[in-house]
Amino acid sequence: MEKDKKILLSLVMVILVLAGVFGSFAWFGSHKNDSVVNDSQKFKEEYEFYNGKINENNQMNYPVVEVGNTNVIEYLTDDEAASFLKDGTGLIYFGYSTCPWCRTMVPVLLSAAKSTNLGKIYYVDIQNIRDQISLDDKNNLVVTDEGTNGYREILKELDEVLEPFYLTGKDGKKVDTLEKRLYAPTVVSVKNGEILGIHVDTVESQKSGYSPLSKEESEALFQIYQEMILKLLGSTCDESC
Repeated sequence: MEKDKKILLSLVMVILVLAGVFGSFAWFGSHKNDSVVNDSQKFKEEYEFYNGKINENNQMNYPVVEVGNTNVIEYLTDDEAASFLKDGTGLIYFGYSTCPWCRTMVPVLLSAAKSTNLGKIYYVDIQNIRDQISLDDKNNLVVTDEGTNGYREILKELDEVLEPFYLTGKDGKKVDTLEKRLYAPTVVSVKNGEILGIHVDTVESQKSGYSPLSKEESEALFQIYQEMILKLLGSTCDESC
């Protein structure tokens, strides 16, 4: 009888342990899923928050942007983005929610991702990670913020595809800062650490980020993003794209 009790107790312990293990797996899977959902919702809320609001610096209305609940955005920190650029594969969007140019291009980028069945766009908020450089009255460089270490690493990884960074003094002279600059918006496609493509800003004909993209401008930008994604996916565009 005592032996039967011990066997029964052992079985109960095994069942409890297994239940705990499977429960942990279930929680982890659910938690991971929630992370993706939360990123989508977070992105939507961050960008739509400024709809109808005025930029206090220039008293202009922020461009209105609508972001779907099921967008494919996943956040990366600056450090994560630097590591991703070394050996990752995917599409990275560098920008921030109060950047007017970013607000006009986001719907186009999301639409291009949907048209190509791209499952994920990595997003890096660069508003507060970049260095801050200006010129004094004698055109000497003044660094008021050196930026984060992650930002420095991103610049190193993108050095070959970024343009030199110049500032213009009050006298109209251009001064080379002797470094590169990550502008917003910038979209980069990378495959196994190799940069396949980069697109900075929107389209040349859009002169102000506070002006909405015309139909023709949206179509041109859509094609740029679509071709970047298709190249990343190893596809080519046909009449069905």
